Amino acid sequence: MKYFPIAALLALVSCLAACGGDKPAPSRTGADTVAAHTPVYDLDSILASGEIVVATLRGADTYSEFQDTVIGFQHALADSLAEHLGVSLRFEVADDTAAFYSLALADGADVYALWLDSVTIDSLGLTPSAPRDSLTATSWAVRGGAEQLAAALNEWATDELCDTVEARLFRFIHDRRLVRKNEQPPYISLEKDILSIYDAHFKNAAKTCGWDWHLVGALCYEESGFDPNAVSGAGARGLMQVIARTAEAYGVKDFLEPRQNVEVAARHLKDIMEEFGDIKDKHERLKFAIAAYNCGGGHIRDAQALCRRSGDDPQSWQSVSRYCLELSKPGANRHPEVKHGLMDGAQTVMHVIKVMRRWEQYVGHLSTSVPTYPDAQGRHSDTLTVSTVSAEDRAASARPHPKPEKGRTNRFTQGTRILGPDDPRLLHVAGDTGKTVF
Repeated sequence: MKYFPIAALLALVSCLAACGGDKPAPSRTGADTVAAHTPVYDLDSILASGEIVVATLRGADTYSEFQDTVIGFQHALADSLAEHLGVSLRFEVADDTAAFYSLALADGADVYALWLDSVTIDSLGLTPSAPRDSLTATSWAVRGGAEQLAAALNEWATDELCDTVEARLFRFIHDRRLVRKNEQPPYISLEKDILSIYDAHFKNAAKTCGWDWHLVGALCYEESGFDPNAVSGAGARGLMQVIARTAEAYGVKDFLEPRQNVEVAARHLKDIMEEFGDIKDKHERLKFAIAAYNCGGGHIRDAQALCRRSGDDPQSWQSVSRYCLELSKPGANRHPEVKHGLMDGAQTVMHVIKVMRRWEQYVGHLSTSVPTYPDAQGRHSDTLTVSTVSAEDRAASARPHPKPEKGRTNRFTQGTRILGPDDPRLLHVAGDTGKTVF
C-alpha cells in the first residue's frame, strides 16, 4: 500500500535526531501490572462520550499548521476516522518523541496516529491497528487492550480509503495554490519598454532584491496577471501574491496597495536570494529563488537533498527540478532527507519555466538558459506539452474570479485604465491555459 504524503518512520526518526531521542522507547513496569486489571476504555466508551482522542507527532506529514488550517496525512486520516465513527475529534500533538512516549505511557489518547514499528508499539504497551504501511512494516496503534477499537480501525482503514484520503489531501493543497485573477495584458508595448502601469514599482523593487526589473515584472505577471485583486485559495493577495503573515513580518499592514505589495515581495525575494547564497552561479540562484518564492524554500531544499543523494548536481535548477516532481509521487517523501512533506512539484517547475520565458520575451535575450520540463523518465524535454498540465488545472484556471474580502473590491484598482497591447508578439507558453487576455 502506497501513501503519497507518508514519511513512514521519517517523522519519528527525524525527531529522534533533532530532539536527542536516540534512546529506545521506555518499557512499562511496576504499576502497569496493576493498571492491566483496570477496565479498558474501548470503542463503546468512546461512542458513549462522543469524542475520540488521537495523538500524533508534530510534523509536515503528520500534523502541521498551514495558513489558516491544519494539514498532514495522519491528521486527514484521523478526521476521516472521527467522521466514520460519528464522534468529534480531539488531537494531542507532541512536539518531540519524548513527549509522545510520555503521552502513550500515561494512556493519554485512544489512538496513536503515527507510523510505529512493532517493537515501539510493544514497548509502549499499545495495541497495533490499521492503517498499515506494508512497505515499512509500520502501523498505527490504539490504547493497550482496546481490541474493539483496533477491530473498528482494521475494518475502516482499507487501501481504498487511505488512497482516497491521500488524493483529497493533495487536491486540497493544490487548490489552495490556485490563483483567481482577471489577467491583464502581458505588456503594453515592448518597443517602448512598457510592461504595465506598475513598472515604477518593479524598478524600485529591483533595486531592493538585485534583479532586473523586467524579471520582477515577469514574476508579477505569472503570479497575478498584473491584477491587484488576484487572490489564491491560500489567502495570498495582490500583484505579487503576498500572504498577510509575510507582510506582517516586514511591518507592512496595507499590503493590498500595489506599491507596498511589490515592496514586501522585493524584500522577501532579497531574503530568499540570501538564503540560497550557497548556489554559486548567480543565474541559477535566480531560478531557485523563483521556485522558493512559489512553494517555499524548505521544499526546494528537500529536492536538493534528493538530487544530491542520487549523485546529480544540487547547484543546477535543471537537475533539482526533476526531484521537485519526485516529491509529488507516492512514497517519495519517505526518504530521511525530506523534511517538509507534500509538494506540488509540477506547478512549481512550470512556474519557473513560465517566469523565465516571460522575462526572455520582455528583454529579447537572456544570459542564462531557460529551464525545460523533465519528461516521465526524468529527462528534460525541449518543449512543454499540454499533457504537463491536467485538464482539472486548465478548468480551474477558467473559474470565475471571486471578489476578495467578502465581495468588496480592492480600492486601489478603482478608476484604473488598462491599455491594450498593440504588439503582435504575444507570449504563448506550451502547457499554459491557451487563453491570452487582451
